[in-house]
Amino acid sequence: MTSSRDAAPVGRRSWTERPLWQVGLAAALVAAAASVIVYVAARAAGVPMELTEVFDDHFARMPVMNMAWAALLEGGVGGTALAVGCRRWSRRPRSTFVALATIGVIASFALPVTSDASTATKVVLSISHVVVALVIVPALAGALPSRHNGSGG
Repeated sequence: MTSSRDAAPVGRRSWTERPLWQVGLAAALVAAAASVIVYVAARAAGVPMELTEVFDDHFARMPVMNMAWAALLEGGVGGTALAVGCRRWSRRPRSTFVALATIGVIASFALPVTSDASTATKVVLSISHVVVALVIVPALAGALPSRHNGSGG
């Protein structure tokens, strides 16, 4: 006799068995929240979080929602698209994804580092890039197979 505790849960799948878009969306939402927490903590610590406006020459405070949108769109959508491409075309999807995502994170430092923001703001923006990557990259990497199964998709 099988008790309800011994039976496998119906309809529940581990994150590694879910579609990449679901993993990417969940990771992006967590990353967006983490990025907002970094922003709020920086503001509480006195970091100005000010940049010059596009096509303007005066500083203005960066809206907190910019942090969330960047994590969702660039980290979540971009990371998920990269994971889908790696799963489809790479012989080793997981390791290829991690390598390309790492290169992408390193390249993403160009924006804060070359901005005209204060050093403290540049550091906070760079930290937020790392925080977002630390959430999204492992989640998507864990959902990818280590080797291509040869199915073409």
